[in-house]
Amino acid sequence: MTVANGEVTREVPVMPGGQRVLGHALEFGRDPLALFQRAREHGDVARIRFGPFCFYVLNSPSAIRQALVGEGRKLGKGLNFGRAKRLIGNGLVMSEGESHHRQRRLMQPAFHRAEIARYVARMRDVAVPRISAWPDGGTLALDREMRSITLTVLIRTLLSSDIDADAIDEIERLLRVLLSELVARGITANVPGLAWVPTRSNRRFSAANRRLRALLTGIIDGYRTVGADHGDLISILMRARDDDTGAGMTSKQLRGEAATLVIAGSETTGNTIAWACYLLAQHPQIQERLQEEADLVLDGTDASYETLSKLPFTRAVITEALRLYSPVWILPRRALVDVELGGYLLRAGSRIFFSPYALNRDARLHHDPGRFEPDRWATDYSRSDMRAAFFPFGQGIRNCIGEGFAWTESTLLLSAVAARWQLRLADGATVHPVVSSTLVPSELPIIVTRRR
Repeated sequence: MTVANGEVTREVPVMPGGQRVLGHALEFGRDPLALFQRAREHGDVARIRFGPFCFYVLNSPSAIRQALVGEGRKLGKGLNFGRAKRLIGNGLVMSEGESHHRQRRLMQPAFHRAEIARYVARMRDVAVPRISAWPDGGTLALDREMRSITLTVLIRTLLSSDIDADAIDEIERLLRVLLSELVARGITANVPGLAWVPTRSNRRFSAANRRLRALLTGIIDGYRTVGADHGDLISILMRARDDDTGAGMTSKQLRGEAATLVIAGSETTGNTIAWACYLLAQHPQIQERLQEEADLVLDGTDASYETLSKLPFTRAVITEALRLYSPVWILPRRALVDVELGGYLLRAGSRIFFSPYALNRDARLHHDPGRFEPDRWATDYSRSDMRAAFFPFGQGIRNCIGEGFAWTESTLLLSAVAARWQLRLADGATVHPVVSSTLVPSELPIIVTRRR
């Protein structure tokens, strides 16, 4: 029995099915999505074991909201994988406590609505010609194509067009290498002490990371020397000053935050649009409705910041794709002090998981949860319902700082696709989610046919 807030509560139930020595580790390795969905059957909080280590799985929206909002300051980030730490340092994603709070304050101006409106022209200039140039009747690996487009969009938003085109192309190429190696298989990849082991993957990652660091440092130093505003995201970050101390970011911090924004933003948004296109290809009537909205609102033109808000069905399709295939499929936390979650007292040091993927497929929260039904977002949920049970960009002190950017980019990309292309899944394709740093399709061969 455990005492919490003066009340006696039960011990956190252990999820059955674990092996004597390894616990639930093998099941997690085989199918982590199924493991987290199974955990829902065992209460708001369940305990699983990986070898000698216990983890607490939060299964209810109220317990998860407690972790994100009510008790957010009592929880640390959780797992910090070695390669991510080497690439982005102690930036916004990895930092904790006051350091995280300070970095967020410094970066927030870059994501104000007025700035995002300015980014739309650059997003459009990069993405629309690329989408328009797809081969009529051709088959695209659409997941890779969308991740490539979103990576290019972020690079071109981050860095001014005044920068040498060859340098930007090299940065983009290096980031593709780093993204492909970030969550490599094998124990040496993410154990910091073993990063020196000269595997092919380690050598490739280290060389690309060194070169990227040198390029970004040169660009940032050049910006500081000239002192001009280049109208890009890096310039905004360089101008930011702490309200209390007046200090700005160091070149090292700027370099880390730049890498963070590109890596986090390109993978999540690219996969979201890829999953949306897969769902549309499987549901031609919904695809037709999306096309009708694009035809009516855009009327043959490219989207502006103002017209994006006039595409409610496009946003509903994206929202439903986020529900069914949340790019962030798992979130770890660690209790910094004793904390009560879901009616249980978890001691300082406790390791905690929750899965947006599993939560979003809970029949207690969403009717017919496996069904692709964008209209549910217009009829089924009040604003308070959505805040309480659906948080694709997180909530509380670690809510995604780029949420507005992501919604803007996603809506622009999907409306550009709908206005131009009919999507059909290639015959024989078997698509299922695969867990990596984000939730990716196993394959996504899509046949694109030009509408007009």
